[in-house]
Amino acid sequence: MKKVLRAWTFWIRSHLKEECGAYLDQFVLPELRRQPGNLRAAPLFRDLTDGTTQVVVASIWESMEHIRAYDGGSSAGPTLDPAIRAKILDRDTMVRHYVLDSIDDPALAMLAADELNAGSTGSTNA
Repeated sequence: MKKVLRAWTFWIRSHLKEECGAYLDQFVLPELRRQPGNLRAAPLFRDLTDGTTQVVVASIWESMEHIRAYDGGSSAGPTLDPAIRAKILDRDTMVRHYVLDSIDDPALAMLAADELNAGSTGSTNA
């Protein structure tokens, strides 16, 4: 069975990058990693030139069935904590899913298992 990459993108002010990374490391990533069928999860940060940072929460799953079990069947919409909603400048309204031919796909090198398992507020700038 082919694996699925789940990605959700949002934008924050760059000065909130460390706070955002700490929040994701403390609350979001452990919750994702505990889910049956989740293989990896990591935040990716890209500093833009306008004082904002693009954040992608990426996770790899065994199947869409596992994703549906995690999100209650609303696999197209992100789960967003109301407490952080005010700190987000903009966000994709949909979560994107990509079927992977192989978990060893070179395009996934940024999601190396050793980096993900350690958790990282200094996450990869993509």
